[in-house]
Amino acid sequence: MARMAQQRHALAGLAHAPGTHAGQLATWLDELLCADPAAETATGIIGHLDARRHYRWACAGHPAPLLLRDGRASALDTDHRGPLFGLLPGHEYATSTLALRPGDLLLLHTDGMVERRGEDITDGVDALRSELLSCDGLDAQAALDRIMAAYTPEYHEDDTCLVALRLA
Repeated sequence: MARMAQQRHALAGLAHAPGTHAGQLATWLDELLCADPAAETATGIIGHLDARRHYRWACAGHPAPLLLRDGRASALDTDHRGPLFGLLPGHEYATSTLALRPGDLLLLHTDGMVERRGEDITDGVDALRSELLSCDGLDAQAALDRIMAAYTPEYHEDDTCLVALRLA
């Protein structure tokens, strides 16, 4: 848990460097982890929503965010996915950009929401995607409340976190 806090604080500091984007931040965070012999690998997504409603994001081995749009829920494309943080020094993370539209609901989640021992992760992603479908028309907080009600604490084997963004 302390390592995660260190990584979060390092990322917060790096994010204030002028002219940075999600891919650059991911690359820098990876370098920090690779340089620390006590650090472990980590997955993550670093993203930024700009004034034009474009979500630009980098992915380090993490499950993709889910998008609820026009009554359909799908995982964002991860063709640009890079390796876990702390695994390959010198790796430059690519980004992908998604133009968000009014009514879209973007759901970011930790792997603890979708990973279960003995199960394929795609089953967990499909279950979360199905639950997200039931949130069509809800605001972000109501969607989070509904999803968390479906995922009781005993369901989780790992830490979990959800972030939802609904565009008006």
